[in-house]
Amino acid sequence: MRILVINPVGTDEWNESDRRIYEMFASKDTHIDVVSLETGPRSIENRAAETEVLPLIVRKALELHGGYDGIIVNCCLDPAVDVIRSLIPTPAVGPCQASLALASVLGRKTGIVTVSKTAVPLFEELVLKYRMDKRVTSIRGINISVPEITADEDRTVRLLREEISLAISDGADVVLLGCTGLAGFAEKVQPFFDVPILDPVASAVKIVEDMVELGGMKDE
Repeated sequence: MRILVINPVGTDEWNESDRRIYEMFASKDTHIDVVSLETGPRSIENRAAETEVLPLIVRKALELHGGYDGIIVNCCLDPAVDVIRSLIPTPAVGPCQASLALASVLGRKTGIVTVSKTAVPLFEELVLKYRMDKRVTSIRGINISVPEITADEDRTVRLLREEISLAISDGADVVLLGCTGLAGFAEKVQPFFDVPILDPVASAVKIVEDMVELGGMKDE
């Protein structure tokens, strides 16, 4: 199985590390390629950045999809995923929708903890779009930018623990990390909580693999 991961940013600085992270969660027979955009913002944390990358993501998917069995857009705002699905038959997955789907099996009420608080209104709209508003009881941000996540991992873990605790106080019995830049942090914070903490990259990989397998592999 060949999976294309589209990094919806105008830099390739994270492509190799992202490939390794996706491979951690993928099945042993799944091949992962990560590509980024030729131009665009360094991260997507507000409406302007999201709007800028939408046509660029679609163009990249249309250009490369023929060589792959599935596509993941590597951002928890799931930019352009619905457009890609309407244009090509290759299964396309967004990490947020994948995580919400798994959360609906694991619990009754879901909390989302993302990075910048400027992204919170975008997640509120996304939850409504996916008709998950009756399940999602809390959307919070740790108020750091994506590039800051790994600058001080101890600080990131501390901020995540604080916001996850508040999400649980809001009634969540499962919490998803709402940024693919937080991949790998679920296992760092899980020991502090009794409720499941979902990794968005793990969720996206497993859902797209299942979609491909259930739909049948493309002909060689």
